[in-house]
Amino acid sequence: MSEGQDSLSQLWQKQKVEQADLLEVTKKWRKVRLKQRFYVLLDFLSLAIPFAIIWFKADKLDSFTTSMLIALAVVGVAMVVYITWLRRFSLGWSNSSTEQHIQQLQKQIQNNIKIANFSLQSVWLVVILSVLLYVCLYYFQVFPPEKLKDKIVFTVSFNAIVLPCIWVWAARRKSRFSRELAELEQLLHGKNS
Repeated sequence: MSEGQDSLSQLWQKQKVEQADLLEVTKKWRKVRLKQRFYVLLDFLSLAIPFAIIWFKADKLDSFTTSMLIALAVVGVAMVVYITWLRRFSLGWSNSSTEQHIQQLQKQIQNNIKIANFSLQSVWLVVILSVLLYVCLYYFQVFPPEKLKDKIVFTVSFNAIVLPCIWVWAARRKSRFSRELAELEQLLHGKNS
């Protein structure tokens, strides 16, 4: 029996084990950090739009439109804060160890899946808010019916083109990040598929 265990032990020792390429993981982490910082910059720049409209067009806007823009800005700030919080692992400037980089990369990929999910759900939110906006605009008679009709046609056309693209993009990102997370975990645990 001892001889059988020795041969099994020798066979076990001959097995190839792929080591994680830590240099490759570190490069990937740097790329992720750069992308996430760029996305955060875009997120904060997007907040400037409603504020700029309010600032420069305040005298031309009615109180309802101003209120809607302020509400949009508040919701936008909350969304950007949440998404920035999800990106927090990639925003640090520390010179941490490779092990910490790997842990942060895992956490950031997990949060990227959440961001993609959030983007998927935002498509429905935009549709609901658009309907609510135009119902309110109609109810409060902010625009003449013909102008309101033109705005509705433009919004529906724009949303019909853009929202499906965002949905597909977010679904692909979610799928890609889920796959990347699985691959990273396999790499780190030394499991071969």
